Amino acid sequence: MTDPSLRFTTVHLIGDMPTTRTEYIRRLNTRFESRSCSRHSDITPPTNVRYEYGPLRAYIYNRDLNYRFELELATRIYTARQMNEYGSPKWMKPHQMEPPKRSGRTVHTHTETIDTGERREIFHCIARRVVTRSRQTRGAQLLSESECDGWYIDPPAAWLTLYPPTKPGTFYHLCSRTGERDDYKFTEVGKRETGFVLLATRTHKSYFQDETGKLRDHESVDREEITELSETPLEPDLFVPPADFKRVPQLPDGVRYARAYRIRLRWESLIDSLSLPNRIARFTATTSVKE
Repeated sequence: MTDPSLRFTTVHLIGDMPTTRTEYIRRLNTRFESRSCSRHSDITPPTNVRYEYGPLRAYIYNRDLNYRFELELATRIYTARQMNEYGSPKWMKPHQMEPPKRSGRTVHTHTETIDTGERREIFHCIARRVVTRSRQTRGAQLLSESECDGWYIDPPAAWLTLYPPTKPGTFYHLCSRTGERDDYKFTEVGKRETGFVLLATRTHKSYFQDETGKLRDHESVDREEITELSETPLEPDLFVPPADFKRVPQLPDGVRYARAYRIRLRWESLIDSLSLPNRIARFTATTSVKE
């Protein structure tokens, strides 16, 4: 039986900055291709706005091999990192952190999900329009408000393999400048939407005090749309570097690591450079799509 596969392209508009990303999923292996984008303007407030895009790169997380690969497609180079179960380089020791002290305050996140009842056909699937609104408060203080107006379909099989359904609620830490963390309370109204989003407009508004103590707010809007969607079986070659690509310790314009870290990267690359080609060959041979 062929493993479920998924390929989709997302056009994302953050403010007025457009980006495109293509993602591939097969088994627990993922790949996405995109270009970095930076916004430039001649003066402030911005006029004559222009966007500069970086080279097309592919980012692969091959969980069968426990490797992360970064590929620069035009120059045919790549990096490889052997990963541990937490997604960090295997040779790095886990960093033990002291649990933060509790602040004694509680952040309340209230979410309301509204199925509008609207339906339409997208990619030969019946999509439903769902609006999700969320408010976050700490005592009497309003921290943020957000709304997502989206069209959803039932998740494709490959998506469910990688992202199985989870329990309601999202948990994350909010720490103050003193390092103390708040406690959390979640409430929900309406049936939580767990589908695969094809089109969504998200509005987020945050509230904060400036250095003078005056209450201010910041609003951001982003829009994303899936423009291509396919469940055609994908070959395993997509999730490993091509044989004619050259391995390098780091792609151009990457993070400038400390000298000791760069030396360790080169050493680790040298150690597994002999075994990695054989691992890749076994992977592609054993996971090829059967006709």
